[in-house]
Amino acid sequence: DLPLADAISSYLFNSMLIRVPGQDRLTLICPTETRDNPRSHAVAQGLAASNGPIGHVEYVDVRQSMRNGGGPACLRLRVVLTEAELAATNPAMRLTDALHARLSDWGRRWYRDSLTAHDLADPALLDETRGALDALTQILNLGGGFYPFQRV
Repeated sequence: DLPLADAISSYLFNSMLIRVPGQDRLTLICPTETRDNPRSHAVAQGLAASNGPIGHVEYVDVRQSMRNGGGPACLRLRVVLTEAELAATNPAMRLTDALHARLSDWGRRWYRDSLTAHDLADPALLDETRGALDALTQILNLGGGFYPFQRV
C-alpha cells in the first residue's frame, strides 16, 4: 500500500505509538510529512479506521527539530514515571548539568568529525570504538559488563 520512496519521504516508520489514559486503543503520533504525503496519510488513516490496536492518528510538526539535527527520531518515546518508578531507575542516566558536561567532554574526546574508507579498514578503529563505549558505560554507570567485549 505504500511504496518505499513514500515510506522514506513521509517518515511514517519514525512514528510513535502511545497509550492515552482512558482510551482503549493506541494513538499513532506521526510527523506532518506523513499527513502531507497522500499515500502515507491513507495508510495511517487506514490503520486508525481498522479494527486493530490503533484508534487515532495525530500529526506533529517536527521540521524545525529535524533541520536542527534532531532527525526523524524527534518523536522519541516519552515515559511518565511515578516517584517509585523514578527511584528505581539508574540516577546516573538522568540528564543533569554535570552529566551534560561529562557527555560533552566524552563527545569532544571520542566523536570523530570525519571517517574515511581508510579509517574503516584500520583495525585500530575497533579498539577506539570500544574505548569510547567503555568510557560511556562508565559515565552512565552501566557496569563493566554491559557490552560483550567488556565481559572478556
